[in-house]
Amino acid sequence: MPTVPAPSAPRHLAEPRERPPWRSVSFWAAPLLTVLALAVAGTALYMGGLSDPTAHLRDFPVALVNRDTGVDTAGGEHRNLGREVVDGFVDGVEGSDELDLRVLDWATAQQQLDSGRVYAAVVVPETFSADATGLVQGALTSEDSRRPRITVLTDPQAGTLGTRLAAGAVEPALQEASVRLGEQLAAAAEEAEEQASAAVERRLADAQAEQSRELAAAAAQAGSGAQAFARQIAVAQEGTPGSLAAELAPRVSSASAAVLADPVDVVVEAFHEPQDGTALGMGAFYYAVLLLVLGLSGSIGASILIDGRLGVAPLELGPVFRQRLRARPSRRATFLMKWGVVVVAGAPAAGSMMAVCAGLGVPLPHGFLLFLLSWLSIATVSAVTLALVTVLGSAGLVLAMVYLVLMGLPSAGAVVPLEALPEFFRAIAAAEPLHHMATSVRAVLYFDAVPDAGLRTGPPALGALLVGSVALALAVGAVYDRRAGRRGAAR
Repeated sequence: MPTVPAPSAPRHLAEPRERPPWRSVSFWAAPLLTVLALAVAGTALYMGGLSDPTAHLRDFPVALVNRDTGVDTAGGEHRNLGREVVDGFVDGVEGSDELDLRVLDWATAQQQLDSGRVYAAVVVPETFSADATGLVQGALTSEDSRRPRITVLTDPQAGTLGTRLAAGAVEPALQEASVRLGEQLAAAAEEAEEQASAAVERRLADAQAEQSRELAAAAAQAGSGAQAFARQIAVAQEGTPGSLAAELAPRVSSASAAVLADPVDVVVEAFHEPQDGTALGMGAFYYAVLLLVLGLSGSIGASILIDGRLGVAPLELGPVFRQRLRARPSRRATFLMKWGVVVVAGAPAAGSMMAVCAGLGVPLPHGFLLFLLSWLSIATVSAVTLALVTVLGSAGLVLAMVYLVLMGLPSAGAVVPLEALPEFFRAIAAAEPLHHMATSVRAVLYFDAVPDAGLRTGPPALGALLVGSVALALAVGAVYDRRAGRRGAAR
């Protein structure tokens, strides 16, 4: 018996065909707006923080050191021109919040340069007063003299831009101090000119008086005619010592006057020259950025692979597309699995980084401490990234990029010092892993692991960020599991 085909359902009762998602405006609008928002936010954060350091200079730490031993003046007074210059320097920036001037002794200034606590030290040498007074004497005589010198010691290891900012910040005050000292020296030179002219005039007058006495004595023996002639000579010679003194007394030349007007020779020198292989002092920051990228990208890779193996998301490798059965683990367990993988892999990864750097000739002092710090940095960045993914899902990856990279790079304080950043970036620096990573790595690589160079605050801050991120992920994950069910579970 032939089969009778089932009657087809009426067209109006047929199951409607699903509309392709790409025909929806939201399909295109959401990613376009995301890219636009990242472009605007990234430019505003990065360029807004780093584009104009001098405009945001505030409390920039600079040391002032007076090593001048002073000089005894002709009147028996002991003068220390170096102290006067330092006092004038402080008075010149009083009321301004750009510089944090620290008047220190030489030993303390060296310690702060060695730990990166100041970006420069303005040092007045022991012979400053002697050189300054000798400059006046040399301007009136043929004696050798040299300009008094002030040395600005910078530390490129604390940041190349920081040293340039320090030198530029102190230059106006040093120029003003030089002008003030020049006014004193010019007045002293003018007084010395007058004294020298008076001394020459006295010697000429004494010589003329002696000559007149001798001539008068000879004329008295020669008769009245000779005496009248002697008197004529005496009258003709009146005022001669003064006019001759004006011509014969030493004078300050125009070249010497120019030197006296701006006498201080300001020399900028590096306190410690960066070693080979340190990228001119920026190597520590590059190393910290590498740790950040490794922790961030490693976490993203671990999250994608583990979600794929758990069946929560499809696993796509090249042309292979696989969707495994969902294992439905808890969010806390998923976070711990992902973070645990990165933490375990972080140890050999940190060691591999050090091995490669050593092979490239990068100096790595305090190797074990650097290894522990690198491992802690990777674990912290991973905890922050995966905590944001746990709380926000896929949007957490975007927020992690904004928080760790776009906000982290400007506030790191390595490219541009914190003291030259807008207030917003100074405020968030304490909550940014890269800031603490950069200062800690710099302390280990360049400042002999001195605690005050960044190790006293950096590792504890990283530990606090790590613990806080793990606690947040576990707490929020538990709440999500109770209220929305486990990942991938049908509701």
